[in-house]
Amino acid sequence: MNRYSFFWIILFSIINSACTFPKPTKMKIKENLSFSCDVNTGFCSADHEPLNNSILEVTSDSKPKLKIRYYYDALCGWCYGFSPVIKQLKNTYKDQIDIDVISGGLFLGNRAGLVNDVAPHIKAGAYKSVELMTGVKFGASFLEDVFGAGKMELNSLPPTIALCIVREKYPEKELAFAATLLNAVYFDGIDPVDINAYLTYASEYGIDAEEFLAKMNNPFYEQMAINEFNIFRKSKYSGMPSLVVFKNDVEIPISKGYIGYDDLKVKLDQFID
Repeated sequence: MNRYSFFWIILFSIINSACTFPKPTKMKIKENLSFSCDVNTGFCSADHEPLNNSILEVTSDSKPKLKIRYYYDALCGWCYGFSPVIKQLKNTYKDQIDIDVISGGLFLGNRAGLVNDVAPHIKAGAYKSVELMTGVKFGASFLEDVFGAGKMELNSLPPTIALCIVREKYPEKELAFAATLLNAVYFDGIDPVDINAYLTYASEYGIDAEEFLAKMNNPFYEQMAINEFNIFRKSKYSGMPSLVVFKNDVEIPISKGYIGYDDLKVKLDQFID
């Protein structure tokens, strides 16, 4: 091959590559088991429900941080199991995603009550499914009450108010505090309706005890919590945990119920530049 032929080959390759545009990627979300806590029943179980059977077109246009919404409840056993996953996700994509937390209100009204009355599935062994699937462990204090006197009262309102208080003062800490609340209930075994039980955790996030107690009893923050419950009820989801991304102001689900980190990362990567 003479030098002129070589020159034309190189020139053609440069022109061809310059005129080649990346194609949009495709993601197909398959039908799967949903390991979640259902707000309509209060039960945490595995349901065979399709997440989405359509193919989502995701372009690679540059954009600011991706907004993700985490539908959660401080008394959701599967959310407790999901906490290490969402924490790892946040650490991996900390410069690329923003996560906001919306509490679903799993135990409210006439469904709030003593743990073995309103959540008999826990004592029946549902917690073991969470442990086996996710690797988390339920604390001895929590299990001793479930299999003992069963005095813990499940009510989603107090921990949601606590989350609203922390979010207002330190919005960047809401995801971490959401996990702290789950640990407080399911590992430390605090009673969710005991407002004083939250003081230690709130102080760890820099909130004065007197200020915290005043806000816990302030109707303004109760209404903030109720507003969150209403957001969840107006959404198209009933199970928690659920994750959605916002693309062009449209909610696109990437998980319904518990999902492992590796599987979740594959789905999220379709939206990350």
